[in-house]
Amino acid sequence: MVDLKDIPAETRWAIAAKSATAMPWAYGIAFQDIIGKERFYEIVRQIWIEGGKESKSMADMLGLPAGNAKEVDNTWGIIGSILDGPEIKWDIIEENDERVVTRITGCPFLNRAREMGIDSRDAFGSCQAYNKSVVENLNPKYTQRFESGMCLGAPYCESIVERKM
Repeated sequence: MVDLKDIPAETRWAIAAKSATAMPWAYGIAFQDIIGKERFYEIVRQIWIEGGKESKSMADMLGLPAGNAKEVDNTWGIIGSILDGPEIKWDIIEENDERVVTRITGCPFLNRAREMGIDSRDAFGSCQAYNKSVVENLNPKYTQRFESGMCLGAPYCESIVERKM
């Protein structure tokens, strides 16, 4: 008989992350026809904003710093990697204490949409809402925005974490 301990932690993590990144799309399939696409994504954005608030407690639990843009971006990356799994990939393009520009080149949510045959453009608003919420809850002096999105057809998502004006 196989025991859970027989399955490597990396494998369990990859399976859990794949399942978790498919769930928003599955909910969309189930509920869009009932309440309408626009209303569904309005509700989803609010759910993701609330989910982003949890990042602060995760960062505190793990002792992750968020005192400046570099720390906020790094902590956001660690939390994202834990929750979304090994498919998330990014490179830092510009970095200083007040601003970090990152290019995300691997997205598990986009991968799930493609696997499920779903139009990924619907994800951008929720993704933006969630990630802005994560950053602003890690440190309210900073904010996040996307300049481009793979789900909108760009070759990468360009993210900017910077001090609020």
